[in-house]
Amino acid sequence: MKINLANRYELDPNVMQRISLAKHAGVARFTFNWALQRRIDLYNKEGKSTNAMEQHRELNILKGTEFPWMYEVSKCAPQEALRDLDRAFRNFFLSIKKGGKIGFPKFKKKGMRDSFRLTGAIKIIGKSVQLPRLGVIRLKEIPA
Repeated sequence: MKINLANRYELDPNVMQRISLAKHAGVARFTFNWALQRRIDLYNKEGKSTNAMEQHRELNILKGTEFPWMYEVSKCAPQEALRDLDRAFRNFFLSIKKGGKIGFPKFKKKGMRDSFRLTGAIKIIGKSVQLPRLGVIRLKEIPA
């Protein structure tokens, strides 16, 4: 007989790590909203669409001059936000074709389900996790 067990963990950051997590979520939200507005403007002006890669190139150019504060967080947060926007548009257009109910992508609001994703060198070390640009963050087990 095979038994599957699952453990649930929650991040237990200190004050500085909480600030850094909030910065990452803020950059992801800003990037998503910036890219969504750019896509709307581009479509209204020229009737064209764009994708995550083109917007990432454009954002990298603007980062040095207009958004230098984005260098304080991992590069993964804005990249993943642009990919999320691509996925939202793809789901929207597929829904239109199939007659579904998925609506047009909406702007993200601060404090409403703030989130971001990281990729790369993520390591589990005992009862903590090491994340890029965030360092080692303790974990606490949540009872099931």
